[in-house]
Amino acid sequence: MRKRAVAEIVIGVLYAIGAGDQALNTLRHSQDFYNDMADQAWIRPAEALVDKLFVPNSVTVTVLLVVFQAALAIAILTRGAAVRPALVAGGVFSIVGALTGNPAETIGFGVLAVIHFRLASARQEVKTGGDPASVT
Repeated sequence: MRKRAVAEIVIGVLYAIGAGDQALNTLRHSQDFYNDMADQAWIRPAEALVDKLFVPNSVTVTVLLVVFQAALAIAILTRGAAVRPALVAGGVFSIVGALTGNPAETIGFGVLAVIHFRLASARQEVKTGGDPASVT
């Protein structure tokens, strides 16, 4: 199996695990989870966003997050035409994570965003006839 395909599958599995964790753990303590997120955010506008938008709507936000992560997992793991858009959506999600996280999370989510966009770009190159060997 090519490296790109393995990377995509790993990301899909991570989204499936994330959806399960959010559903089983975060949902029960969603307000505390988002309060902690606001406290740890080091970018002040992100702290305000989490505090004003996520905390008061914590259950709704968590349910939407579970649905979003599960949809990304399904789209990526089914290996069909939806993989590329799912990777782009995951990249945007990673940017949001980078902006709302602590400094270490900002770095981690930033790296994940680059990986998502690179994989999505590689899929486009293969689709349009680019050299697949140069993008793995």
